[in-house]
Amino acid sequence: MKYSTFFNISLLFLLSVFIMFRQLIIPGYFSCIIQDTFDYTSWSWQFTEALKEGAIYPRWTPLSYWGYGSPCFILIAPLAFYLVSFFSIFSDSLILAMNCTKFLSLFLSATGMFIFVKEFHPPKIALMTAILYVLFPYNIFGLYYSGTFGSMISLMWFAPIFLFLYRYTENEQYNHIIYAGVCYGGLILTHLINAYMFLFVIGSFMLFFSVTKKNPKYLFAIPLTIMIGILTSAAYVIPLLYEKQFINTEIFMKEGFHFANFFIIPKLLNNHPSGSFWPVYYSEYLFYVALYLILITLFSLQILKSRHMKTMGNINKVNIFFIGIALFSIFLLFGISSFIWNFIPFFKYIIYPYRWLHITTFAIVFLSASGLFLLNNTFKTQKRHHYFIVFLFLLFFILDCRYIGSTCIFTEKDLIPIKPINYNTIHMPVWVDYERIDKNDNKDKVVIVSGEGKAKVIQWESADRVIKIMAQQSLTLRIRTFNFPGWQAYMDGIPTEIRTEEFTGAILINIPEGKHRLVIKFEDTPVRYYSKVISLVSLLGIVFMLALCKKK
Repeated sequence: MKYSTFFNISLLFLLSVFIMFRQLIIPGYFSCIIQDTFDYTSWSWQFTEALKEGAIYPRWTPLSYWGYGSPCFILIAPLAFYLVSFFSIFSDSLILAMNCTKFLSLFLSATGMFIFVKEFHPPKIALMTAILYVLFPYNIFGLYYSGTFGSMISLMWFAPIFLFLYRYTENEQYNHIIYAGVCYGGLILTHLINAYMFLFVIGSFMLFFSVTKKNPKYLFAIPLTIMIGILTSAAYVIPLLYEKQFINTEIFMKEGFHFANFFIIPKLLNNHPSGSFWPVYYSEYLFYVALYLILITLFSLQILKSRHMKTMGNINKVNIFFIGIALFSIFLLFGISSFIWNFIPFFKYIIYPYRWLHITTFAIVFLSASGLFLLNNTFKTQKRHHYFIVFLFLLFFILDCRYIGSTCIFTEKDLIPIKPINYNTIHMPVWVDYERIDKNDNKDKVVIVSGEGKAKVIQWESADRVIKIMAQQSLTLRIRTFNFPGWQAYMDGIPTEIRTEEFTGAILINIPEGKHRLVIKFEDTPVRYYSKVISLVSLLGIVFMLALCKKK
């Protein structure tokens, strides 16, 4: 790495520290969404504890639903929580570890923007664009107000995917498709919904270059990138695709979480409970939509004026794409786009149209690079444009300070001990009747429902329970855990049958007379096991292919 590049990235690191400084020194989680805050904190703590207990890939959260547990990480992508677990090694504070993960995402996102823009502009322009990304108010709004954890962490994958796909269009080296695919796999492992949305961005990006460069060969990069991404993330995505049938994935559609309720226009705020996030911050999103439309108009005029400049020819092609993607992502925030939401498979599961503003923000910041470049070229011998740039950065910083200073803070005392997630039944097995569950956290973990004897819990971990039993006669044990594919019971080392209690879904096990040691483990099903094998083999294959490409 050149010294200047190292210096620029170090500067972005320090600026990211400066912007996130309050989160890095205050032991609290910054968010205005109460339930999401408790959810992400609970998941982070339970994931970290499961790793400490020896689970390489935790999938079960034992505290959820009054101690019955949940296959939460069948549905929730794990990478952000692995990062939290990593940072928790260096800190006694789980909340600080979560904030460090958010800081890392901001820094890596800005670094990715710097490297991507440097493909088209001088390092000075790339640095200013990356600084603009760090200071951009919508990003700070997401980090300090909305607090959507996995979604914000996943933004760090946007720039690398664009970078490698663009490099492929320049030199047609297949190793760039492999890099893009691995990064897309990282996006899937961080936030599945953002990864699904990015499918359309990848497709349109390669289609655009295929048309403008008259090279249909580029279209093959679309399925290759997606295939590599799915193969590398198979350990997560394949079990999800199969086992989602066992979880209440349709619950959002039934509880008012319909995409039409979150459009900018029509304004349907009355469809939401008073005080919920969308009605309270609707005007904030409306402001950003208006701002983005103004900026897109200015950038479009700028491209028209510079279309005859030889130095801007290739850059303007990319700019046209980002103007198109920015307009399309904003279009999806309006009710007129309902036909798209209803027609495209799984589109409704995005739920919140304003998720697209993350892609709009990336496009807007990238487009600003050309504006900075033209300013720099137009006023080469003058310093007036420097004043304008400083003024713009200060204006953004003032908006950032508003978010940083006025956000809600949940202290560690508010969040720890961890609150179990009970309200949202999306992670509950479909065969469980929510109304008939015993909602008392203090009840015994193991109960003898028939027969006589004694049962004592020796070990109770996230994916491992050990129970010592003295049965005076044959008895039936009820384990305070939802039965779900993967739970296996071993009595004195011998596999034994597990039954499911009607309505509650709890584990029932018949115990014969005598003294026994019962071990219950949450193990990999064949689908989970072979999906891990696919991920491992895919990663080894990718390393081999990259080594082969390098040798050639």
